[in-house]
Amino acid sequence: MDILKPGNILHVKDYEFENGGEPRDKYLIVIDVSEEKSLLLRVLTTSRIHVPEHKMMHGCRKEPENGLHYFMFEKARCIGTHEGNDFFFVKHTFLLFRNNIKAVELEAFIRKYINIARCVCTIEEQEFKRIKKCIRQNSDMADRSAKRSFPHLF
Repeated sequence: MDILKPGNILHVKDYEFENGGEPRDKYLIVIDVSEEKSLLLRVLTTSRIHVPEHKMMHGCRKEPENGLHYFMFEKARCIGTHEGNDFFFVKHTFLLFRNNIKAVELEAFIRKYINIARCVCTIEEQEFKRIKKCIRQNSDMADRSAKRSFPHLF
C-alpha cells in the first residue's frame, strides 16, 4: 500500500476503532512503518475536544495538571500538500496522545482499508519533525506496544 509512508495523512471511511467504538470517518497520520515487524505506527486525529480558546495554538501542548497532551493543527493552516494542492484541516484538529498513538498490524490494516483509505496529504518535513518531537515529549501517553516496537521514536 503506497500510501503507508511516514508523514502521510490518510482519510479512512468508517474507521473501526480498536476499542469497539462506533465506526466513523477518520483522519490518521502514519508516524512510522516497520516492515521487519509488520507494524504501522499511527495516531488518530480529532476535532471533538474542548480546549479553552486562550490555549488554542498550533503545535505541541503538554499540561499534565490539566490532562492536556496533544499536538494541535490550527484550522485553515497549510500543513502539507497532495498532488500539488495545499492541505489544511477545516476545524482545529488535534492529535491526542492518550490511547490514540498505536502500533497496528500492517497486513490487517492493508486488508481492511486497501480500497477505503486514501492519502490526502504529505505533511511538510519541518511540521512532521515537530509532531515526532511532541510524541517524544508525551511518550508516557503512548501505547506500551508502540513504545516497544518503535523505540527510536520515544
